[in-house]
Amino acid sequence: MHVRSRPPGRKKAALATAFRTEILAEIDSLVGEGSVDAWDLEAVEVAARRKVLPVAARAIEQRLNADTCDHTGPTVVCSRCAQPTRYAGRHPKTFSSALGTLTLERAYYHCQACETGFCPRDAALGLEGSSLSPTVTRMVGLVGATVSFEEGHELLAELAGVQVPTKHVERAAEALGCEISDDEKRVVEPPPADEPVAPTLYLGMDGTGCPDARLGAGGPPRQAA
Repeated sequence: MHVRSRPPGRKKAALATAFRTEILAEIDSLVGEGSVDAWDLEAVEVAARRKVLPVAARAIEQRLNADTCDHTGPTVVCSRCAQPTRYAGRHPKTFSSALGTLTLERAYYHCQACETGFCPRDAALGLEGSSLSPTVTRMVGLVGATVSFEEGHELLAELAGVQVPTKHVERAAEALGCEISDDEKRVVEPPPADEPVAPTLYLGMDGTGCPDARLGAGGPPRQAA
């Protein structure tokens, strides 16, 4: 007898229903019975976030770990040296995400020529070379560009409920800065060959606090008022 497998759409619908049921159960256990007029809404919001996000994190973690298609065979070509690498099992690693921590098991390949290893799934999910998810990396970039690293650590915890150590905020922000600098160097177009380039560029500050750049051929920089 041939048994038809359940269509992907039904599987997703069943997963969504189970997920929604678990979330509602967590909220019901949190708020309990009684009049909503007696709620401390801020406390309920914070507590609900703390309960709901881990449920979402575990659901995503289980879904990703159940999919082992990143194991594509006993060997793959190394992206660094183009030599064959050897499959060395599934390696777990914990990442910080906007939902909380995720411990993911990924196919790990080791290159004997480079004496390094890599997980193809990390690159596919934007996790390569980092313990932060793409969303948390973007958050770190935003706070790292506006406040100190310690304040950034505190803001992430207060506003997003994301725990990122101060040192990780610093490293991630500096790495993003290097990437932006490299991108700017590649994107900026050189001036036309027949256009003269000033030998010196002066940068001063006018009375408004705005930078005032003048070419060396035009005289010294204007002094601040």
